Amino acid sequence: MGRLNRCRSAPGVLSRLVLFIPLSVLGGTAFTSADAQSRNVDGSFLVDARVDGSLAVLVLDTGAEHSLLDREFAKRLGLHPIADADVQKPYSSGKNQIVRVSDLEIQSIHSSDLNVMTDDLAASSGALGVRIDGVLGNDFLRRFTVTLDYSAGSVTFEHRSVSHPGVPINLDRVGNRYFVHLKFDGVLLSFLLDTGTNFSALSQSGWAKLNRDKTLLPLIDGVRSSGTSATSKLACIQRVTLGRNSYQNLPVRVQPPMSAGIFANPVVDGLLGSDFLMQFVVSLDLANNALYLNPDRNFTADRDRFSTIGIQFAKDPSGYFTIMAVWRPTPASEANIKEGDQILSVNGLNTIEMSQEDLSRQLHGKPGREIQLTIRSEGGPRTLNLRTRNLVCEFPLNATR
Repeated sequence: MGRLNRCRSAPGVLSRLVLFIPLSVLGGTAFTSADAQSRNVDGSFLVDARVDGSLAVLVLDTGAEHSLLDREFAKRLGLHPIADADVQKPYSSGKNQIVRVSDLEIQSIHSSDLNVMTDDLAASSGALGVRIDGVLGNDFLRRFTVTLDYSAGSVTFEHRSVSHPGVPINLDRVGNRYFVHLKFDGVLLSFLLDTGTNFSALSQSGWAKLNRDKTLLPLIDGVRSSGTSATSKLACIQRVTLGRNSYQNLPVRVQPPMSAGIFANPVVDGLLGSDFLMQFVVSLDLANNALYLNPDRNFTADRDRFSTIGIQFAKDPSGYFTIMAVWRPTPASEANIKEGDQILSVNGLNTIEMSQEDLSRQLHGKPGREIQLTIRSEGGPRTLNLRTRNLVCEFPLNATR
């Protein structure tokens, strides 16, 4: 779940899982329509659930082949490993343990006898500022038609035989992942459909296709993602074509070359995240390899999303925010702000009681807005006066027909 919205802390995609052994994942499921108790947090849908009777917060993630639980949460439930599985994550490969869940309840939906994987979701919880107990992956989602209304923050699960408005966008299924074909500046690419990340990304193979016989696009460097020590870059795609519509000015991450993981696969050109999807009411009909995008009349583009100073941050155990990455060239890099610096106050306000959204709002605004930042670094506290600057894409995402 690549958290990069509003340039804050950026762990990568939530441990996308490619299984190399078969898993019997879902047992009996009661298929009744349900409006799940849910909310949209920074482009991620968090769904309230009960796992073996215990309250849980689950991320809805089409980038994950299989559902999983946070490892510590599974231990608290007394769930013991029953097997191991080889997995492929965005930047690496490895093994995860499998546990068996007796009951999963999401409002009127009940699923029994689930084999799910476990993983460490602490970084994702820290980035969102909300405890994440697990992930709803495609093994669960493909049993329903799932409608995502980002503006309302609502998720609806319906039996998959419901009718759909609009023209479907066909998805390619590879294993238990789903890919959409789209054009970036006229170049045809294949992107993983990934509601678990709020920042679309290009792999190195996709970047190479995009820049073949072209002038290199302007870039911002130093973007951090969890799961890798390598940093990525930011580029602005002038036109994205998907289905019958075209869209202008989409900022994307450009991943560095990878030797393992999803981004190392040359057939994966990138990830299509919620930063793109949230302008629609999205219907997922994964059982029929179909995606429906209906323009959301309530969507308002954030014109200042990238008018900022160029840092990513996360809450540390002291309650303050630690700077996790400094983008270059930006007002922050020019002021010699460093990774590991703590943010003590912003615009005269102490950050100790702030949420991540609160701090993010303080660090954004129209280009030229003055930001007063007090940080603690190795040399002690210092106060800086910076001005926001538009870092990538002059205008926000804009749909045209």
